[in-house]
Amino acid sequence: MTTPADKRAEQYRQIHGLVRLLGMNDEAYRDMLRDRYQVESSKQLSTQQRNSLIASLRTQVHAGATKFAHLSGRSKHKASPAQLRAIEAMWAQVSRAETSEERRKALNAFCKRLTGVDVITWICKDDAKTLIKAIQAMGAQSPEEFNRNKNNNQR
Repeated sequence: MTTPADKRAEQYRQIHGLVRLLGMNDEAYRDMLRDRYQVESSKQLSTQQRNSLIASLRTQVHAGATKFAHLSGRSKHKASPAQLRAIEAMWAQVSRAETSEERRKALNAFCKRLTGVDVITWICKDDAKTLIKAIQAMGAQSPEEFNRNKNNNQR
């Protein structure tokens, strides 16, 4: 029989798992809780608020998984949607930009500096590998590490 405490614990696991999938650091996570719910911790959320937060985070995870999907049918030498998503996720780990728009601009400037290409969606597969290695050298988790950790967390 599932107790209310078991249900709460499962909701906390879901929240923190989704936050990790989004690559959100603790500071951003706490800011989100304060902005949306005026609390410091998920433990202070009501059942309804936890359900709402889980639904919102799932929507964000799903949106991230389909990002760049419209580019899947392009030339084979161009970076794949998965590579572009990996680059953006890794950049979010190392970027000091505070908004998504600032992060996007900084990533495109970084891309231009390293590859000579103005926008990441225009890069080829070799340029994507160059960017991934450079961002990894800046301290970001590699896509393989991220997927390995994600799979371990889902067990």
